Amino acid sequence: MLKSELILPRLKKRGHEVELLWLAPDYNYLQIAAELIQIVKAHVGLSRGELEITLRQYEGDSLDYRIIRGLAQVLLNRGIFSSDTQIDPVTLRTALFDKGPVTQKLDLLSITTREQALAEVAAQFGVTTETIEQTLFADLIEERILLGNSEIWTPIDLIARYNLEIARGLLYWAHEVDILIRDNYKEIFKYIKLFKLMYTVYPLPEQGYNIVLHGPISPFVKSTIRYGLQFAKFLPALLLGQHWRMDAQVQPPDSSYPLHYTLNNTTPLRSHFKTPNLFDSQLEVDFATEFEAKYGGNKRQWLLAREDEIIIVGDTVMIPDFSLTHHQTGRRALIEIIGFWHPHYLQRKLQKIQQAARRDLILLVYESANVAQGVFEQVSAGEVLTFAKKPILKEVLAAVERCAIVPEPTNAIKLTLDRPPPSPPSPGVE
Repeated sequence: MLKSELILPRLKKRGHEVELLWLAPDYNYLQIAAELIQIVKAHVGLSRGELEITLRQYEGDSLDYRIIRGLAQVLLNRGIFSSDTQIDPVTLRTALFDKGPVTQKLDLLSITTREQALAEVAAQFGVTTETIEQTLFADLIEERILLGNSEIWTPIDLIARYNLEIARGLLYWAHEVDILIRDNYKEIFKYIKLFKLMYTVYPLPEQGYNIVLHGPISPFVKSTIRYGLQFAKFLPALLLGQHWRMDAQVQPPDSSYPLHYTLNNTTPLRSHFKTPNLFDSQLEVDFATEFEAKYGGNKRQWLLAREDEIIIVGDTVMIPDFSLTHHQTGRRALIEIIGFWHPHYLQRKLQKIQQAARRDLILLVYESANVAQGVFEQVSAGEVLTFAKKPILKEVLAAVERCAIVPEPTNAIKLTLDRPPPSPPSPGVE
């Protein structure tokens, strides 16, 4: 991500609103992006320090130096640098400095020259003096060697990623982020958990959920951007959805009052997070395919949807695999397919099912799942069907007829996760 001094000039304030100044992919900036990409490619095998010197020389006295510096920083952030050496530099420095003090020439105060010390240490480790010279400070950031880039960049890609980093960077100064989402629930909560964000969930009267991502409670913590960094890391996950809106109150250091920052699914921003597979397992693929083949089309009575409801359970959420909704009466049932999973996963699943206590939740359990017979029946308030190879759809629909209910009008249900403040982010997380 970019430093604040590269983000602030790309913000435009209008009253209490703040907007992003997108970098347009015009001829000028496409040319700059292309040249920066070529500079990085030309420095593969050289040190980061050498690359940074060349980039600063390219920047020169250009009036667009902040943009050039930002584009270059995006490339550096995605570069693969290595300090892999035959000998640990710290161990090498210790051995070499034990030979000191040394001088360039022998004199009355020193009996060891630098060349002699290097030769003795080289013999000790079985390497050449050239290797000693190259390794001595190889663990410093500027001495790390560029091996390549973690992504294949085009000028268009670089400008798009630069714009995303500006959009993320504005969230450094957010104390709370308010999100409306209408799809892609599982991915959203996966990244909320990954980045250790505190949140509150409000089901909406219509389809979707209002998720409020909370910042720090302590005034002391508010003086840092620790939570803002977590918000910024999360933003690309939101871009994976089809229907969403984000509102945040931000207060950059150059503003004396909070500003309103909003984005929605019409933004030109592109996420670099991987788009998830539609289904998590082949069991789910087969179930959806067979259901549509047998009960879809003109004879459809039940509408099959994937992961369109969140069940709040304790300090987390459960998102069933499918829902079936009767197209006339609106009655609904939820379906969770439980296959062969790790014991810890199944244990957490059992806990969630028990806490959910939903009689409209139907479990389809693979007979070879790693659980004792009758375990799911003991914790489920709904029905449990087992299957050997695949669920039998007639039995599933019969269970749906018995369990489906008409959803009650949704009231705002609040869930707050009280987690300790996240530790400072690792530089390796993008």
